[in-house]
Amino acid sequence: MIVNSACLTGVRAIEVRRRELVPGPDQILVKTHACGICGQDKNLYNGIIPPAGGLHTEMRTPFGYPYFFGHEAGGTVVEVGANVRLFQPGDRVIAFGWVETYSDYFLAGEDDLESVPDGLDPDLAALGEPIGCAVFSGLSSKVQVGDTVAVIGMGFAGQVIAQVAKKKGAHRVIGVDVVEGKLKLAKQLGLDEAVNSSETDPLSAILDLTGGHGADVVVEVAGTGAAVQLCNDAVKHNGTLVFYSWITQDVTINISRWHNNSLQVVNTGLVHHGVLQRRIWVPQALRPVLLGQVDIKSLITHTYPLEQIDRAMETANNDPDAVKVLLRP
Repeated sequence: MIVNSACLTGVRAIEVRRRELVPGPDQILVKTHACGICGQDKNLYNGIIPPAGGLHTEMRTPFGYPYFFGHEAGGTVVEVGANVRLFQPGDRVIAFGWVETYSDYFLAGEDDLESVPDGLDPDLAALGEPIGCAVFSGLSSKVQVGDTVAVIGMGFAGQVIAQVAKKKGAHRVIGVDVVEGKLKLAKQLGLDEAVNSSETDPLSAILDLTGGHGADVVVEVAGTGAAVQLCNDAVKHNGTLVFYSWITQDVTINISRWHNNSLQVVNTGLVHHGVLQRRIWVPQALRPVLLGQVDIKSLITHTYPLEQIDRAMETANNDPDAVKVLLRP
């Protein structure tokens, strides 16, 4: 089948190319309903490449131009290989792998897909991977009734995690970001305290709001070394430090606090726990969204057709108010 796929041709250079996809015996051909732009996709767009060109990470092929990419998507199975047993034509599926989803069709293996829960909106199903990962992080973050929670980074995942923390019974959720528009949106969705770290020292603000003790739970969702150190400093004695971001560069951190203050350190990367664990957790992580307990549609701030992938990437990269940019083939 000849399809249209977005292709990186250089730093901040992207175009749609025609290419042929032929399903192998272990592959599934999916017609894409929509796909989202992820922070790591923006890194690749900007020429920020993981060490070893992405080898030994979740990226399937070593990075090099031209490069077809994208991993957030949902759609409908149209063809399956002879060895495929878990899916059949007509099934609605969510991509959970680096399977080049910036395309009107994409190929995936069985382990790259999850079934869409009955009744889930197609646009939300298309964002099932980032939604599932963020909700799972919130559910796994050890937030208890009465806790004060600080979420560092109010992009898509941070917005979702903040909502989940509130639903889990957090007394106060503090959001930190440099973009006032994202903080305003988070307040509309239930955030208790917004800290603009471009105007206020975030550590001082968190300590002031917690009587100098620090937050019970601090979640890193900004993806920078400075954010990791802020989390390390802002969590209280015996508190929980939660990692979410995929940070591909080395960072320096004052790790002595982990020992001296008996910190719990939790890694909440759903896609790294393994496929069998993921199959158990995805339906549970998507259930609050299906039931309307977590607002996702308000986080879809921009939508473009696939042919305008260049404009979509530019928006995701440069518009400070862009939370989730959606592409429609």
